[in-house]
Amino acid sequence: MAEIDEALAKSSGSVQVGFNRRFAPISVELKKLLATAPGPKTASFRVVPGKLEPPHWYANYAESGGRVLGEACHFFDYFCFLFDAKPLRVSAQTTWPANGRLPFPDSLTAQVEFADGSCGQLVYTAEGDSSWPKEECTVFGAGFVAEIVNFQQLVIHRGRKKSTHSGNGKGHAEQMAAWASFLRGQAAHPLPFEQSRQSMLLTFAALESIQQARTVDLC
Repeated sequence: MAEIDEALAKSSGSVQVGFNRRFAPISVELKKLLATAPGPKTASFRVVPGKLEPPHWYANYAESGGRVLGEACHFFDYFCFLFDAKPLRVSAQTTWPANGRLPFPDSLTAQVEFADGSCGQLVYTAEGDSSWPKEECTVFGAGFVAEIVNFQQLVIHRGRKKSTHSGNGKGHAEQMAAWASFLRGQAAHPLPFEQSRQSMLLTFAALESIQQARTVDLC
């Protein structure tokens, strides 16, 4: 991270990180809802990506950095996106037995406290069954409950009524289109590096929490 900071400080360029779920059509709809609901929120993200085969590059920590850094980072970033608040501390643990295993897990649970009083809870597990949705996120706020299923559907419960919104994709195309508009000088940077940096610092803190078996404060 320090090397990126230093390089960016000396450069006239910019950095774009592929936190694509922020840009998904379903996320845009959800943010409209959050803007109308005052106060802190609670979000619970459940991810069931499946087991890794030993030859998979993600199973090679030296190459991938492990699933916490390479995959769970997307969901920590999503909490930051939802709440628009600074993460204060994180407590995380691996769900694998500690004895005889490397401290770079592919399953974890984590709880993150944010400066506005919001809370993010992540369950990222290589266990489970493939018939279960791969990604589910439920957000609780003042007078509503909203649930995303695989970024294809958003169900909102509000005023004793239920509404459903459909989407397509996890935001890859939308993020690239926004990035292209920025490069052409037609729009502001779609994801300033300071926001991506904050999400990665939270991810590093979650891994540190697992490795040291303690709650980690973010400066």
